Amino acid sequence: MIRTTAALAASATLFALLLTGCGDDKASSTPSSSAPAAQSNGDAQVVDNVKAGAFVVSFRGAFPKLADGKDDTKIAGILSDTCKEIKASKSEDDVVKSITKRASGKAEATPEEAKAIYQMAKMMC
Repeated sequence: MIRTTAALAASATLFALLLTGCGDDKASSTPSSSAPAAQSNGDAQVVDNVKAGAFVVSFRGAFPKLADGKDDTKIAGILSDTCKEIKASKSEDDVVKSITKRASGKAEATPEEAKAIYQMAKMMC
């Protein structure tokens, strides 16, 4: 129940950050050196740095055990890879299974956590 509440709080925070960033596209089109890169293995950038940064903050807040030991780039990669799978029309179940693998580290992501991460990512893709 606590993890679900944390995921809901993260989603609300993420939504607020998205609304804040929806104004001027010029700000999000120039990459910031302090924002994590949402690229994985040199692939073309799937999400912009503002969204990746918002995802990282939300992920760390909602899933501190999953974030433990991961740097911002690795967490942003979860978003980027998830967006690639969603845009490739993979089924939700397949994407959630992939998220479970990508998000797990020192702690393993539960199915509920992976589903919450999927929902957060889907809003940002």
